[in-house]
Amino acid sequence: MVKYNYMKVYYSLESIKAVLKNIKPSKIALVSSNYLIKNCQWAISKIIKMSPIKIELIRIPNGEMAKEWEALGKLLNEFIRAGLDRKSLVIALGGGSVTDLVGFASSIYQRGIRYINIPTTLLAQVDSSIGGKTAINFLGYKNQIGSFYDPIAVIIDSHFLETLKKEQIIDGFAEIIKAGLIKDPRILEIIKSHDIEVSKSPLVKELILRAIRVKQYFIKRDPKDKNIRQILNFGHTIAHALELKYGLSHGEAVLIGMIEELKIAEKLKETKPEVRILLEIILNNLGIRLKQLRPDWKDILRDKKIIGDEINLPIIKKIGEAKIIKVKLDKLISQRSFL
Repeated sequence: MVKYNYMKVYYSLESIKAVLKNIKPSKIALVSSNYLIKNCQWAISKIIKMSPIKIELIRIPNGEMAKEWEALGKLLNEFIRAGLDRKSLVIALGGGSVTDLVGFASSIYQRGIRYINIPTTLLAQVDSSIGGKTAINFLGYKNQIGSFYDPIAVIIDSHFLETLKKEQIIDGFAEIIKAGLIKDPRILEIIKSHDIEVSKSPLVKELILRAIRVKQYFIKRDPKDKNIRQILNFGHTIAHALELKYGLSHGEAVLIGMIEELKIAEKLKETKPEVRILLEIILNNLGIRLKQLRPDWKDILRDKKIIGDEINLPIIKKIGEAKIIKVKLDKLISQRSFL
């Protein structure tokens, strides 16, 4: 069990029985997408069976559609209909879209009620379910309205990974690789010596654990994302712009974003080419072929790391060591002709 403040991370779905017994909620609502309610009945049935009280099941849209203003309003209406009070508990079962929406709704309903994340994708297990960042999209831009609000627990179960498509595994690997680049080189050593099927081996548990430890390292030192926690956004400045323009998955966009931001750092004389070359070798070994895409500058200008005419840009000094540098926006755009 990995500790982060009062939030705990557990590594088996069976852990929810002890969690529910300990917190004694007045009511419980389980929120999941239409797709997962249909395809993860084994997990939902297990949760219901282990709950000491009746669970209200609430459906939300699939994917990014869950992170819209309308979906938020409907979810809050469901909280009211279910009679949730400040001693109630909400369980978010799903990927990052589900945990983002449920976390934000929980943070504003009655000024904050408790919630648990049960991430069902590799990406959510190593990234979006950890750290208390919650948000919805607004006016076409990602994560523009949100809050910092920690779940009381995160419950990770590797059984969810067994049915994921290769593309979904790659999404998770993007954030795991990022964790290796910014803090834990051992992650890269493990991935470099295996193929994408590592996701079905016992090694995936070590990769998940290491990636979570990296994220918690930065969160503990900067809970509100004011300085060094922004290192976790390495690759994301360009990635978010690519997601908006092309509708890429988060992981694919982050992989492209990391390569391109390494190129920018090289031109700024902050990073040596060896870092990018290693990343390209790892991606090649995994059979990942990245597209050559051009983000729009106007989308990059929506990045939350921009303050005035500068951006706090995460860069890799060497494998396992990263820092934040301030770069003038006009200087940033001059480094890449495609922006």
